[in-house]
Amino acid sequence: MNGPGAGQLAKARRIADGHTFRAAAAWAAAAAVYGAAQGLSAWAGQRAAGTRPQYQRFDRPAFSPPGPVFPVVWSALNLTTATSAWRLWRVQASQPDPASQPDPAAPATRAARAALAWWTGAVAVRSGYVPLEFGARRFWLATADSALLCAVMARYAWLARRADPAAAALAVPEIAWTAFATVLSAAVARRNAATDR
Repeated sequence: MNGPGAGQLAKARRIADGHTFRAAAAWAAAAAVYGAAQGLSAWAGQRAAGTRPQYQRFDRPAFSPPGPVFPVVWSALNLTTATSAWRLWRVQASQPDPASQPDPAAPATRAARAALAWWTGAVAVRSGYVPLEFGARRFWLATADSALLCAVMARYAWLARRADPAAAALAVPEIAWTAFATVLSAAVARRNAATDR
């Protein structure tokens, strides 16, 4: 195809390829950040005699899942939550520079940016549980950390729904799991109060 439209078409393809690469890189970065936070948390727990042996020694309620369930669940949550953040990054990154022209999608962009700030907070909060529960053996502080993570993720989803309902839906499994984990952690704290430091 030769003519005046050929140059514009080639330029559009280059821009699209650049957006695709940036979107893929953003997803990979979100997954890496969440995975690194989880890995750091697990490493801290392993430094204190390992999480699985300690978990097996805890006096646990009947509804507690077996130890091997946790890495499977958290791996899936890393994927869904990172994908959720990636979708929001795409919303806010796809908007033109606000100084150049008024944008009717600006409320969605603001909601995406606010939600991503809460997601960043969730990464930090999420990193605290394993070191508190298994490293420091501060069961009630770990329970508070779990409850805080649930609240932060709920706020994240609330803000995300304004920008991308699918991103909000992807956060629901972590909200549900951390609500369950908070109940489980409180039960473990109550049953193991004598060993809480």
